[in-house]
Amino acid sequence: MSAETAPAAIAYDIKTAIGGVVDRINNRVSALIPGKSWKLAKAPTKRAQMPRTLRKSWDQRLDERKKLEMVKTLQKEMKDEKKADKDVRFRKRQITLERQKIKEEKERLEQLAAKMSANKLKRLKKRQGNKKGK
Repeated sequence: MSAETAPAAIAYDIKTAIGGVVDRINNRVSALIPGKSWKLAKAPTKRAQMPRTLRKSWDQRLDERKKLEMVKTLQKEMKDEKKADKDVRFRKRQITLERQKIKEEKERLEQLAAKMSANKLKRLKKRQGNKKGK
């Protein structure tokens, strides 16, 4: 019996020496991928190399993602609100400038009309003066 258990113990030690991964749920070593005896089971390198104190559970990571997503949506809302406010101010400024241009154009046309009517009056007076002389 000891001869039969010894090779199993040696195989167990070899698997752990090769890089077997401890299955924490069942407390057993599963060094090989099931059905593929030539492949070793691999742990995610980034998380496996992190210290245990820094590792976070899936629920903790989900909570962090949700918080980060909430912060991003809040930032986006604030940016949109700020942009909308800026657009409103810009539009008001544009309307004011348009009104001012219209007013200036109207004044210019009035001055031009007054000048033209003055010139017309001069011509009429000149004609009337010529008619009196004849």
